[in-house]
Amino acid sequence: MDNIKVYLDVDITTKEDLFDFIGKKAVELKLLTDANAVVEGFKAREAEGSTAFEDGFAIPHTKLKNLIEPQIIVVRSNSQIEWESMDGKPTTMAIALLIPDNSAAKHLEILSAIAVKLTKTKFKEDLQKAKTEQSVIKLLDLVDANKEEKKVTKEKTKSLSIVAVTACVVGVAHTYMAEEKLLSELTNAGYQIRVETQGSKGVGTELTAAEIKNADLVILATDTNVDKSRFVGKRVYQTHVARAIKEPLKVVADAQAQAVVMKADQDFTTETKKDRQGVIKHILAGISYMIPIIIAGGVLIAASLGIAKAIWGAGASTTGVNNEYPHNPLWAMEQIGGAAFTLMIPILAAFIANSIGGRAAIAPALVGGFIGNDASKFVPMFGMNTVTTPMGFIGAIIAGLLVGYFTLWVNSWRVPKSLRAAMPIFFIPIVGSIAICVLFMYVLGGPIGFVMDKLSAAIEKGYTSDQFGIGLGLGLGILLGAMAGFDMGGPVNKIAFVTSSALVVQKIYYPMGAMAAAIPVAPLGMGLSAVLFKRFFTREEKAAGISALIMGMIGISEGAIPFAIRDPKRAIACNVLGSAIAGAIAGALKVENYAAHGGPIVAILGAVPYGVQTFYFFLAILIGTTVSVVVYGLWLVATLGKLGSVKEAYVNLCVNYKTDAKDKKYALAQQIKTLKNNIKASTDEKEAQGYQQQIESLKTQFDPINNTLKEQLLGAKKAYQEVVGAEKVGVKAKMGDFTKFIQEQKANKQSQLKAIQTEYQTNSTNADKYKKRALKETYNNEKEKALQGFANRITNYEIDMRKEYVNQFNKLI
Repeated sequence: MDNIKVYLDVDITTKEDLFDFIGKKAVELKLLTDANAVVEGFKAREAEGSTAFEDGFAIPHTKLKNLIEPQIIVVRSNSQIEWESMDGKPTTMAIALLIPDNSAAKHLEILSAIAVKLTKTKFKEDLQKAKTEQSVIKLLDLVDANKEEKKVTKEKTKSLSIVAVTACVVGVAHTYMAEEKLLSELTNAGYQIRVETQGSKGVGTELTAAEIKNADLVILATDTNVDKSRFVGKRVYQTHVARAIKEPLKVVADAQAQAVVMKADQDFTTETKKDRQGVIKHILAGISYMIPIIIAGGVLIAASLGIAKAIWGAGASTTGVNNEYPHNPLWAMEQIGGAAFTLMIPILAAFIANSIGGRAAIAPALVGGFIGNDASKFVPMFGMNTVTTPMGFIGAIIAGLLVGYFTLWVNSWRVPKSLRAAMPIFFIPIVGSIAICVLFMYVLGGPIGFVMDKLSAAIEKGYTSDQFGIGLGLGLGILLGAMAGFDMGGPVNKIAFVTSSALVVQKIYYPMGAMAAAIPVAPLGMGLSAVLFKRFFTREEKAAGISALIMGMIGISEGAIPFAIRDPKRAIACNVLGSAIAGAIAGALKVENYAAHGGPIVAILGAVPYGVQTFYFFLAILIGTTVSVVVYGLWLVATLGKLGSVKEAYVNLCVNYKTDAKDKKYALAQQIKTLKNNIKASTDEKEAQGYQQQIESLKTQFDPINNTLKEQLLGAKKAYQEVVGAEKVGVKAKMGDFTKFIQEQKANKQSQLKAIQTEYQTNSTNADKYKKRALKETYNNEKEKALQGFANRITNYEIDMRKEYVNQFNKLI
C-alpha cells in the first residue's frame, strides 16, 4: 500500500524524538513541507489523552492542512519509550496516522480499524516480530479488518441475546476496541451480541428498538454519560470501557449475575468513571486545573520581583524603593501574577467539586474557595481578636469536597421533572454557596485564625526574649522552617511569614533569615525530585517541577503545592524535614535578612548581608533541599521499587489486585443502588420484596471479594519474599559487569559526542549564517539524542539484570 511507510528498529528513546522523526520523514516523503506542524499536531492530541495502548503499542494521530491523502507511518524503536499506556508499560511501536484536515470520517475509520486489530494478541506479536517493511504492511491490511468486523457483527448463534453500548471519554480508540472485544470474544463463546458505539464519529451501528426489546441483557461499557432511558424494563449492567477490553467474558458473567431491571422513573444519567474516584483523585483533578494558574502567577510574580530588586535593590518592590515608579510594566506583571494567585485557590476548590458533583458544583465551590482565602471575611468567636490568617489551599480542599458531595447528594433527590432543570442552575449554586461560606465565615475561619494568632505571638516572644541565643535560634529556626514547608503558602506558612515580616519592621532580622532559607526548600526539593526521579511523575508533574524550581529560586513556595496534594504523606513529610533543617541552620548561625521575602534571590540582591552570612544562607538552602530530595527519592524507591525490580512488579500487582476488587465492589454497589431506587419507585409489595432479596444476595458477595483480595495479597507477598533475596544476591554478583558496561557506554557516548561535534565544525566552517543556524539546531538535537540514548541503555541494562527474577516472581503468582 502506497500510503503506509515503515521504519523498523530506529534509534529513538523518547516520545518527542518519535514525533520529530515522523515529522522529518513526512517532509522527506514530500507529504508536507512543515515538519513542525506534524509534531505540534501529535502534541495537541496527546494533551487530550494518551494514545498509547497495551503491550508496547501506540497510535499517535493528527489532522493536517495541505495533506492530500491519509498516510500511515509505522515506527518500531529499538529502545523502550516512556508513554502513558493503559498497562503502564513502555512503548516500542507507534502506528502514526496523518489525516487530511477535511477528512475526519476517514481519520476515524482508519483509527478505529487499527485499534480493532490491536485487540488481537497474535496480530501484536506478529507486528513486533516482523522483519521487513512488506510484512508490516501486509499485517496492516485495513480492508480485511473492516471485513472481519462486519462479519463478526452479523453472527448470531445463541439464545441469550445481549445488546451493549461502548463509549470512552475521548470517544476514539477505546470505544472501538471495546466494541471489537465484545463482538469477537462473545460471539466465539456462543452469545448473540450487538454493540452500539458512541464515539467521536457519532453513534455507530445504533441499536434498534426491536433489538433492545428482544435483548435478554444490556451491558453499558462506558466512561462517559449515555442515555439509559431506552433500556427501561431491561436487565442492565454497567461497567467501564477498560474492563470490556481486558476481560469481556468476565463482564458478561458479572452482568448475568448482577444486572438489575431499570425502572421508568429513575435518573437516567450514567454513572461515570469519576464517580468511582477516591478523594485523592478528586483532589488531583482539581490540581490539574490549578497548575497552569500556579505557573502563570508564579513566573510573573517571580520575574517582576526579581527584575525590580535587580534594578532598585533588595528592599525594592515593583514600584521602586519608595513607590516612585507606580504603574510601570513590572508593577503590571506583578498585578497579573497576583490575580492568578488569587484565582488559584478558588480554581482548586471549583474543580475538586466538579470532579465529584459535575458542573453544578463549580459555582458554589468557587465562591467558597474565594471566601476561605480571605481572612477579613471570618467572624471572630468568643472574644477572639480580628482574624488575619486565611485558610489557603486547605480551605479549598474542604470547600471542594463538601460542595462536591453536597451536589452529588442533591442530584440523587427524587424531584419532579419540572424542577430538575432548576436544580443545577438555581438551587445548588445558591444553597451550596451560602452553606460553605457560612461554614467558613462563622465556624471554621475564626478558630483557625485564633490558633494561628497565638502561634504567631509565641514566635515573636521567643525572638524578642533577652535569652535569645544559638539554642533558641536553632529551636525557633526549626519551628519556622517546619511551618514554611508544611503547607507552602497556606495558613501555617503564612503565619510564620507574617510574624517574621513584622519583626523585620522592629529591626529583628533573624527570624526572616531562617524563614527565607526555609521557604525555597519545598519547591526546589519537589522540582528536583521530579527531574531526578522522573519515572514516578507524569508529564504534567514534570512540567510543574520545572516551574517549581523557578519559583523556588525567587522564594515562592506555592510551586510545591501540586506535589504535596498529589502525595501528601511523603511530600509534606520531606518538605517539613528539609525546610526545618534549613531553618535550623540559618537560625543557629544567626543569618539575618532585611527583606520580607525568601529564596536565593534575597541573598543575591543583598538582603542577606554579603560575606559569611551569605555563605551560611546558601548552605542552609543546599542542605535542606538535598535532604528533602534524597529522603523523598529513597522513600519513593523503597515504596515502589527500582525500575524493573521484583519490588516494582510486586507493588504493581498489588495495585492491580486492589483495583480489580474495588471495581467489583463498585459494580455491586451500583446494582444495589439501582435496586434501592427500584424499591422506592415500586408500587407492588411483592415486587419490592423481590428487589430486597436481590440486594441481600448482592451484599453477600462483598465478603468473598475481600477474602479473595486478602488471599491474592498474601500470595503476592509470599512470592515476593521468595524471590527478592535471590534478586539481591544475583544483582550484586552482576554489578562488576554493570560497572564495566557503564564504562564502555561512557566511552561510546564520548565518541559519539566527539563525532557529532567534528561533523558540526566541518560542515559549518564555510556555511552562511542561516545554514549555521540549521546546523547548530541539528547538532544540539543529535547531542541530546546521544545523551538520552546513553541514559536509556544504562536503564535498560538495569532492567535486564532483574528480568529473570521478575519472571520467577510472575511464575509463582
